[in-house]
Amino acid sequence: MAEVKFSALANTTVIVTAIVYGFLLRVAGLAGFLGIWLWIVLMLSLWRYGHAVLRNVATGWTKFPPPDVESTNPFTEFGIAFHSAFFVLLLFLLASTPFIGGALRWVLLAAVLGVFPASAAVMAMTRNLGAAFNPLSIASLVRDLGADYAKLLGVSVLLGVFLVLANWVAETVWFLGLLGDMAAVWTVLALFLATGAALRAHRYEFDLVEALDDAEERELKRKQEDWQKTLDIAYTSVRSGLAPQAYRTVKELIASEGDSLEIYQWTFNGMLAWDEPQHAAMLGERFAKRLWDEGRKIDALDLAQRCRKLSPSFQPPAAFTTELAAYARELGRHRLADDLGELASASRPATN
Repeated sequence: MAEVKFSALANTTVIVTAIVYGFLLRVAGLAGFLGIWLWIVLMLSLWRYGHAVLRNVATGWTKFPPPDVESTNPFTEFGIAFHSAFFVLLLFLLASTPFIGGALRWVLLAAVLGVFPASAAVMAMTRNLGAAFNPLSIASLVRDLGADYAKLLGVSVLLGVFLVLANWVAETVWFLGLLGDMAAVWTVLALFLATGAALRAHRYEFDLVEALDDAEERELKRKQEDWQKTLDIAYTSVRSGLAPQAYRTVKELIASEGDSLEIYQWTFNGMLAWDEPQHAAMLGERFAKRLWDEGRKIDALDLAQRCRKLSPSFQPPAAFTTELAAYARELGRHRLADDLGELASASRPATN
């Protein structure tokens, strides 16, 4: 039997999301009539995000983004909104109606709560409202999870007890109300996390498509957006006739990333898009030396040749240019060697 790992309950993104949503729900509760609309929007957004969390965990993501602005749109993903609202209203009806009492009320409440994780799992993975309410689909998923579904229900019971205690403390001690709201939001998201972890443990039975956790890709994209802002500042300086200031900005950008080859390559490519290619060629003088020092001699030589074509002002230090010329001759690239040799001679200071 597959092992279900519920360590996902401590997911940092979910904890931070719970803090933010708990605060916003507390604000909505104090905002009067307008707060009712805000509360509805926040709850719909929370349920949508919960289904997204379930799906992400089930497909193997260990890190995933927080909810975005689009998740607060009350008119998107109607199926998920209806599914969540149905279960919330059904539970409220069963808990408050005077037409059901005694043990039957508790049996019905337990049945709805016991079905919800399976129904939510079907809804999150298929986005099919009919399948999420289909007893056959729900029964099939419960059967496939087997004893692990019992574990999931056990976790659900513990989360429910925690939620009740959190609400009780929030109502009893008024200044802990905000913490109670945050704990309530985390409990809801934790149930989706636990359900996703159960599905993840049985991914082979469900033939779940493995989704690559693109956290590193998203972090790189974020970094590159910051780099682009800095490079745009440098470009503005160049357009204003302040080339030295632009070069200082570029040097600071490269230094901020530890003079890595990655930042050199990205910046060089970005500067190639400028109106005048000689600016990229000037960076190429440092970039080629950096490649050379890293043992990538052929890449350094090719870059030098490219920069030489981009701008006649390309002129690395004479000693480095001499090394490049000698290496080019070793490779049989005699025309480039002669060109670099002349460049090295021209860059040496005149002697009496």
